[in-house]
Parts: sequence; structure tokens; C-alpha cells
Amino acid sequence: MSAGFYIGDEKTVESVPSPLLDILLLYRSLVWDLSTTLYLRGEMGKITIVNNTKDKITVSIGDTGESGGAGFYEIASKYSDTWQRNLLQVCYVLRADNGNTEVFVGEPGKTYQIGEAGNIMIMNEVTIVNNTNEKITVSITNTDENGQLKFFEIASKSSSAWKRSSLQVCYVLRTDNGKTEVIVVKPGKKYQID
Repeated sequence: MSAGFYIGDEKTVESVPSPLLDILLLYRSLVWDLSTTLYLRGEMGKITIVNNTKDKITVSIGDTGESGGAGFYEIASKYSDTWQRNLLQVCYVLRADNGNTEVFVGEPGKTYQIGEAGNIMIMNEVTIVNNTNEKITVSITNTDENGQLKFFEIASKSSSAWKRSSLQVCYVLRTDNGKTEVIVVKPGKKYQID
């Protein structure tokens, strides 16, 4: 048996034996699976866990679709460890300080802070959106961070983002009314300046 088939945007009208067609279709689905599941840049990333508790933590980072082990590893208080991963993975953290287990999805290129209060802080973006009709000037503190403490202009109807892993103070100097707004900002949130 034979059939015509599509590859890309072109229709191939040649007759192809069914087993070969099955292989081509399988190959195409594999390419689709790989292109939709790999880390966006296609590079090996790092998932970093930082222990900010007063006691050790025991961590396991999944290895689904990866090489490397998913064993359990201890991280001493105030230390960190890094795993090479290029796919999203399930992360398990057993805390010795309170006996709780925290489970979350780890993304390559991110740092996860395991803190005193039991919350997981993710190095994420704080986004400031300028909805005013004039530029604004913004600075976000970098307490316990590596970011720059400078003022940056954001044009009207534009936005900008800063990488942070903990609560910070944001200063917004408004050109439209001459006022300064002070906001406590949280990573992973978007703040609208109207």
C-alpha cells in the first residue's frame, strides 16, 4: 500500500510504501515532540536550590527526559547546589527545620530560594508597565540581589522588567504629575502605572 504525504508546507504526490510513510510520520512527530519540550534556547540550563533555612534540606530534582540521577542530596544551611537540566522537572525539598516537604516545578535557568517562612522564592521578573502618556523613571532596590541600583526610563505605553527573588522597593518618578510613587514589589508580578 502507498500514500501521498505532506512534509512541511509542500504536498508530495509521490507514492511511498506504507512502512516508509509510517517512519516519516513517526520522525515528524518526534521532531515536533522535541521542539515543543526542550528548554527554549535548546541549551543545558541549571536549576539552583539555595538553602536559607537554619537546618539542612534534602533535595531531589527529577530527571525525566534527561541524563543524570534523580537521587536525594543534602544541602547544608546557607549553602546551595545546582543541577544541570534542560527540561522542566519536579523538585522535592525535605526541610529538616520543620519536617515539611515542598514540591514545585523547577525551570532551567532559575534559582529557587528555600526560606525560613516555608515559602519558595523564585528569581523572577518584576515588571513595571507605564500606562501614562509620558515617560516615567524607575528604580528597584536590589537588597540581597545582583541587579543594578540605577534609575531607568520607561517610555509611555511601554514596560520594563527586573530580575529579583525577594520583595523589593520600587521608586517611580512620574513626568506627567511630578510625583514620586513608592511601591513594594514582589517577583513574578506586573505593576501598572496609570
